[in-house]
Amino acid sequence: MALQIDNWSEYRKERKTERHILSEIHDNLKYDQVDFESNINHLQNLRKSCRSLLGVINDETTYHDSLGYFFSCLSVFPYFISKTNGYSLLQSKGVEIILNDTLRNHITDLYEDHYQYILTLEKERIHHNFSLLENAMKPYRGIHSLPVDALPKSIEVKGSLKTLISLGFGSNIRNYDRLKKDEDFKSMIKNIEFWYSSVLLLHTSVKNYIDHLIILIEQELED
Repeated sequence: MALQIDNWSEYRKERKTERHILSEIHDNLKYDQVDFESNINHLQNLRKSCRSLLGVINDETTYHDSLGYFFSCLSVFPYFISKTNGYSLLQSKGVEIILNDTLRNHITDLYEDHYQYILTLEKERIHHNFSLLENAMKPYRGIHSLPVDALPKSIEVKGSLKTLISLGFGSNIRNYDRLKKDEDFKSMIKNIEFWYSSVLLLHTSVKNYIDHLIILIEQELED
């Protein structure tokens, strides 16, 4: 009888710990969810900027300040920063403390596979894009801040970009005629757009995975 009581007490203790860990992971994922939404918005703006600039290079568009915003957006690199204290706690207690096999596998897949892949790819992307852009943009980056009313309507101002805009983000393009004839710059923009599009798909996929996992955790905590 005493052994049964001890076992039941230990079981209840573990279930309490399990719920605490799941609540912590849930809160972390809600934070990550917002970060992904902001990054997806950034990546969509970057892709629009690449396509808009490619269109300008290929036609007879005269310069206007909105083009400076597209140009400036090229150098804004969103990247993912996750909160992992909940998962770290799970690892310290042992993943088997989560009894629901499906939920446990979803959590470990997210942190061990999806997050690790996206962090590795982003590190490579940022280094690659920065090495390409730093010298290529230098001859065309102006010194004059752009008026807010010149911001293109196609660019969505949310999250950190909203902060940047309020701080005077965006500068004019200089040597515009030279830019339009720069075939190397055109090739670089095509390359950058490919990277942005690829990472956008990845961010969207992982964000959808997080959305589903949050629902699974909420259902588990309701039981």
